[in-house]
Amino acid sequence: MSDPALEQLAEKLLAIIRKKPGERFEFEKLGKTLSCDIEQLRESARLLHDWRYRLKRHRKTITFVAPPDLLTDIEIKFGLKTKTIGRTLFCYHTVQSTNDIAAQKAEHGAPHGTVVVADQQTKGRGRLGRVWHSPPETGIYVSILLRPPFAPDKAPALSIMTAVALADTFGAYVPGEVQIKWPNDVWIGGKKAAGILTELSADKHKISHVVIGAGINVNQGVRQFPEELRPIATSLRRAVKRKVRRVDLLQAFLLNFEKEYAAYEKDGLRKSHAKIRRYSSLIGKQIGIRTGNTVVEGIAIDIDNEGRLIMDRDGTAVAITAGEVSVVKR
Repeated sequence: MSDPALEQLAEKLLAIIRKKPGERFEFEKLGKTLSCDIEQLRESARLLHDWRYRLKRHRKTITFVAPPDLLTDIEIKFGLKTKTIGRTLFCYHTVQSTNDIAAQKAEHGAPHGTVVVADQQTKGRGRLGRVWHSPPETGIYVSILLRPPFAPDKAPALSIMTAVALADTFGAYVPGEVQIKWPNDVWIGGKKAAGILTELSADKHKISHVVIGAGINVNQGVRQFPEELRPIATSLRRAVKRKVRRVDLLQAFLLNFEKEYAAYEKDGLRKSHAKIRRYSSLIGKQIGIRTGNTVVEGIAIDIDNEGRLIMDRDGTAVAITAGEVSVVKR
């Protein structure tokens, strides 16, 4: 049975010692600062150890060594540089779907910028009803709740806006290897590393809320993907040949997302247009768009300010709003 008072003291102790890794803090001075006795501090230190923080504990002192790579409220908010996105935060070990939880929070009045993050999903879903493979302690499964002031017809481009934020985040680790496959996938080295699912609640004229979910493959090894996904899926770890701290990646993504959303709310995709073209895996290629049982072919020439894929069909520009896209190999 957890002790709320002990947990609160452990969090306060952590807030002090983690600011100066490697420094010895005396229990006696910490006790005066936190208005508790030394035995309570030792119990708090044991609890931090149970939370997988690396500490050096001596008879009279304690030293912070390193944090765990856990997607907890404490870790994500420590050093988070956003102003709004993620300031209201809900963290879970295992959920069915972070998008479902974010939608429930929205119905109960959760504010714009609320973030739901999980270590594992049991029923994660992707676009077109597909299952998103979500194993524990390897990826990031995150949903962002927005309450946009603009009309519902501007919401679909939020997927490509999110893809830009993710591509910029990956690009800091693997510059030149990141691509966006319209409308909602981010690739590293030609394989899928992240997927985006945007779900809208609105009437004809007004958006109630938008939930943008992202499944991000961070530390999966090849054997942690189902066999059928190994030829088409990858992770950031496989690209950089080392483990990546998920908290750092998530914090960077949330900050990039906040910047991209602020620009989108003001000017749509105009400011991101050059980046979208640079990241696109489709522009300049012969593609096929499948809608139902129909396949339409042409050359992808642009992605416009509304997030639509522009295709040249025999000299006529056609705007595509949805469909399954593939590169046509001759």
